[in-house]
Amino acid sequence: MRSVINGLKRAVKATNYTPLAQNANLFRQFRLPETRQFSVESSPACWNCQKKSELKQNMICSGCGHLQDVNSGINYFKLLSFPIQFSLESQKLTRSFRQLQTIVHPDKYSNRTSREQTNSADWSSLINKAYKTLSTPIERGQYLLQLEGEQMPQDNSDLNKEFLMAMMERNEEVEDAEDNHTLEGLNAQLIDELEDMAQKLNILFESQDLSGVKETLVAMKYLLSIQNSIKQKQQSLLGS
Repeated sequence: MRSVINGLKRAVKATNYTPLAQNANLFRQFRLPETRQFSVESSPACWNCQKKSELKQNMICSGCGHLQDVNSGINYFKLLSFPIQFSLESQKLTRSFRQLQTIVHPDKYSNRTSREQTNSADWSSLINKAYKTLSTPIERGQYLLQLEGEQMPQDNSDLNKEFLMAMMERNEEVEDAEDNHTLEGLNAQLIDELEDMAQKLNILFESQDLSGVKETLVAMKYLLSIQNSIKQKQQSLLGS
């Protein structure tokens, strides 16, 4: 360090008779090394005790036990304590969902601060949304795509033309159906196909075939649309 300071002194003295450009070169020789910047991720300070600590269930301050403000950007898999992957156990997901809802149930916060009462309602709503997203294969697939920074295609240009023709024919079958028994048979076929596609999605996500994932999700949307048409037709038959 002493040698650096002595060098700077020489550089300052040199300004009395050395051209400016040469002075600049001289100063560069004694420039101190740059300090590396490190960013540290941490939870926001608790609104009640002002301490930064690990949150219980991603929601509760481990220091004072107060329910924190809702984190609307939290990963749904993290919130429900699941690995980020398509395959999951539906019963385990339901158990996790119910446990979280028990923790934030509004009745538990009826005698707490107004802020915690609001937080309770906000967390409950977010937990419902996360559960609905992860419990439905097509919504879980779309959410995983979103986490990958991918978007669903806006049109059906990439779909097989034979598949599109088949979907049109199946829509016609629904329109032509005259009794509930026929509609139930058509719906049973759709259920089987949707289950097969969900298994296919698991393989596609594991192999990182996001193009195949998108194609499969779009196909599932068509099948679900036909399912909806069947339900509407069944309601119309009941009303007639």
